[in-house]
Amino acid sequence: SEARKENCLLNPFNKANGVDKVDYRDVQIVFKVVESAVKTSDRVIVNTAEITDDSDKDGKPVDDVDSTPDNNKKEEDDLDDEKVDVKYFDLSLKKDLVKIIITENGTTREIAINTDQLQKVEIHRKRINSTTVKFVYNITVKNEGEIAGYATEIKDYIPEGLEFIPEENTHWTKGTDNTITTNALADKLLKPGESASVQVTLKWINNDENFGVKTNVAEISKDKNDSNTPDIDSTPNNKKDNEDDIDDAPVMLVISTGIAPTYIGLTMTVLMILSTGIILIKKYVL
Repeated sequence: SEARKENCLLNPFNKANGVDKVDYRDVQIVFKVVESAVKTSDRVIVNTAEITDDSDKDGKPVDDVDSTPDNNKKEEDDLDDEKVDVKYFDLSLKKDLVKIIITENGTTREIAINTDQLQKVEIHRKRINSTTVKFVYNITVKNEGEIAGYATEIKDYIPEGLEFIPEENTHWTKGTDNTITTNALADKLLKPGESASVQVTLKWINNDENFGVKTNVAEISKDKNDSNTPDIDSTPNNKKDNEDDIDDAPVMLVISTGIAPTYIGLTMTVLMILSTGIILIKKYVL
């Protein structure tokens, strides 16, 4: 104010002398929230301001009738605070296996999945080359925070033994490091509590040695919101398992030889023969 030669002298309130209004001046200050420094559990930041010095029109000290400058006493009227409730941004991701599509010798069957338990697919040893197995995954992004925002990109890490099918995944783009990405939800504003999903289909690579557990992982690789607030508990595209913007969905492929049913049938037949023989022996010998 002094540099701009502004007159900031505050006139006294004295209705008897015709001054019937309170004189005042405003000063503004802007702060930026540092998310990592918000320590309180209720996420409330208290900002306090106080008169730290005062003087008369000649620059000489004056005695305030009920306050002492710069003593930080809340009961005095030369000090006041303002509370700010800091809202947080939090997107989570969940990946689920929702369908298995198996084609054997031209016959296709679909298996709907509605559980988080590890799913096992048995492939007959003699039909490996003529069997096709596809896994359909559902990826759901949910806004668990208090600020609306977008999951502008989702990345999927394809495990060894599964392959990407471009014609069945038109919303996805293949990368160079066995990953695929999609911006299918980039324009979908997720308000607090809302969620949106996108699917991806991967195919088993036919191979006599390609069995065991195949774990497919998906992660939010880019996000944004209008307040430019970072996610409270996750960092996009860092592939850290302990964060909630990443999830996996494992499946197991095993070889079925078909021998077990044969043995079971043979065992039952032998038992029936033996039982009949014992009955006949008892009948004719005894």
